[in-house]
Amino acid sequence: MNLQHKPIAGGPWAALLFLVLVIPWLSVVAEEGASGDAKEVPFGDNMGAEVTNYNRLRPHIATGGTLDLSAIPQLKAKGFKTIIDLRTPEEGTAEEKTAVEATGMHYVNLPVAKGRPSDEQIQTLAEILADSGNRPVLIHCASGNRVGTAWAIYRLQQGIPLEIAIEEGRTAGMRPSREAQVRTFAESCC
Repeated sequence: MNLQHKPIAGGPWAALLFLVLVIPWLSVVAEEGASGDAKEVPFGDNMGAEVTNYNRLRPHIATGGTLDLSAIPQLKAKGFKTIIDLRTPEEGTAEEKTAVEATGMHYVNLPVAKGRPSDEQIQTLAEILADSGNRPVLIHCASGNRVGTAWAIYRLQQGIPLEIAIEEGRTAGMRPSREAQVRTFAESCC
């Protein structure tokens, strides 16, 4: 009987590959799976005109631009629990707050004007997103530009590399002028 020790297939490279590929995936699954029984947000092909520039960013987080106020009840029917509005009061937030709360959903206004979202706004956003009781969440502004900026900064503060955070921000609607704000923020913070 031969009792020679045989190395595991792949040796140290297999272990390194496991660490690089599987561990980050597990953290994403843990982050998104911590929501318990929260319903997932719809994919874009299951949305009508309720939200301009709609994007399913994560299973429990969607982003977009302007909401059709008459379609707010349809957002509730599609499972949304929380609406985060990054528009300023001059853009009609009072009307939206009334319409959202009339359906029993939770409304949060984090008004972002021309500058980047404040540290306090990003912290509030992080707290809302971390609470699985708020999910599914729709984060929106007028076009998606401010949402993409807030998302990119939020992800930077989670330790996500700048270029990945920028790409996620673009996916959510961030445009070049706001991207410059994120890059400037990254130089000073991360």
